[in-house]
Amino acid sequence: MRLSECEPKDWFLVFCPVASRRWIKWLVPGRFKHVSAFGFVERAQSWVFYDWNLDRSHIFVVGNHEADILIGEYATGNTVVRMAKPIGQDMAVNFAVGGWCVPSIAHLVGLRSSALRPDALFRQCLAHGGQIIEPNGQGNEAENTQARSS
Repeated sequence: MRLSECEPKDWFLVFCPVASRRWIKWLVPGRFKHVSAFGFVERAQSWVFYDWNLDRSHIFVVGNHEADILIGEYATGNTVVRMAKPIGQDMAVNFAVGGWCVPSIAHLVGLRSSALRPDALFRQCLAHGGQIIEPNGQGNEAENTQARSS
């Protein structure tokens, strides 16, 4: 058994526009206020959810047959970006500085990042091959971009 078989091949990063606490809305300017992640582990036929919060990091493992509800809760109203894993497999060292969601998620997917806010991490993910899967529940992102520029 290889360790690489025990982690997701792709991570789905969930960028949330809603702050969990009122003061976060003012502290974190921009479109997104939080980021979390989930991915499927083929060998275990299970989904792993990682969510850094103020009280502690939450890790959930849910069997494939019952994950639809939790995936729906994570995706609804949020923007989901698929990141192929591992991003930084050729890096010898990738230190994560800080204790909040952005550096935690960047480190999880192996992205060497200086992002401090979810908006900056979102842009870096797209620049490193991230694909928008669920653009805030509003349909195709390319169509939305085109409609905004018209």
